[in-house]
Amino acid sequence: MTETDLATAVRAAVDHWMQTTALAQRHAEMANPAALSATLGAAVERNLMLGGHTPAAARGFVSQAAHRHLQNVFDPVELIDTPQGFFPVPDTGATMAGRAAVLAVHGALNLETISYATENDGNLFVNLVAMPGDGAFAEKSRKSMRGHTDGVSFPFNGEDDAEDVRIAPSPDLVTLVGLRNPMNVPTNLMPLADVLATMLPDDIDELKKPQYSIRSQKTFVQGMKRILGKELVVVDEPVLKDVAGGTYVRYSHSAVVPSEMGGLAEQAANNLEAVCNRVAVPVVVQPGDILIINNRLSLHGRGEVGEDVGGQSRWLLRAYALDTSNLATYKRHLGDRPPHILYP
Repeated sequence: MTETDLATAVRAAVDHWMQTTALAQRHAEMANPAALSATLGAAVERNLMLGGHTPAAARGFVSQAAHRHLQNVFDPVELIDTPQGFFPVPDTGATMAGRAAVLAVHGALNLETISYATENDGNLFVNLVAMPGDGAFAEKSRKSMRGHTDGVSFPFNGEDDAEDVRIAPSPDLVTLVGLRNPMNVPTNLMPLADVLATMLPDDIDELKKPQYSIRSQKTFVQGMKRILGKELVVVDEPVLKDVAGGTYVRYSHSAVVPSEMGGLAEQAANNLEAVCNRVAVPVVVQPGDILIINNRLSLHGRGEVGEDVGGQSRWLLRAYALDTSNLATYKRHLGDRPPHILYP
């Protein structure tokens, strides 16, 4: 199987949905993302089988890779000016098709598209755009971004937070949707396999020790304080974790620090940062593309976005996916919140 094979199957499913549903129906179905994801995912599976590929092969093709770049999976037409905030995502032909493509991919992989109440008010899809103003979020939105994994203060899937078992896992996948990218700003990918192949064994050993404190990333902090009453900080955690068949990573330069500064743990973290910069692979997400990033097997960042805001400036969407087949019900908010919103 190739990326083109999967992209072609997704494109056919999305095109059929866009062409055979009225606008009102698309709105209604998008309001039930789990059902739509299952429907579109089944269509992707049928398309793959027509091409001689099994759904299991597709799942392995994605889950075992640091990233997959699916090009031209939807038509980026009927766009308005680029938004100037994380949410809401405007309803246009392109944003509908792009979101449908994400739901189709996640459905075919047997993953649930999820969000967290502590980030962006639990919105399932968010805009990645340059923002106006001088605040921390605005300035960061226009700058480059170093290598990190998303939801870094949350545990790996299948594990519990040491102090609060309700805390849900970090996402398995980070999925980006290309709507506009006039300056060809790259998403920089740092495959963990390449990172580990370059690092010294002693540094790798240090990163596997439970000797790091991990804070919430900035987009989560306000929500953490609102829901938990404080920022989520976990202590005595490793950056790297050996699992069946490989090694996982959770890291963010701005959120992960050694419990004791000045020693081998700090040196290993600094060397990890340096290696990430050396092995980074730039991928330009063009309009109509989807970039699937494995949040366990790759770190990611981006090039400098620039000062252009609104208008025809860069516009991506972002969504998360998680294998929730064994997720405890109490790790969801539920109540008056949609089921896809996880705790906290």
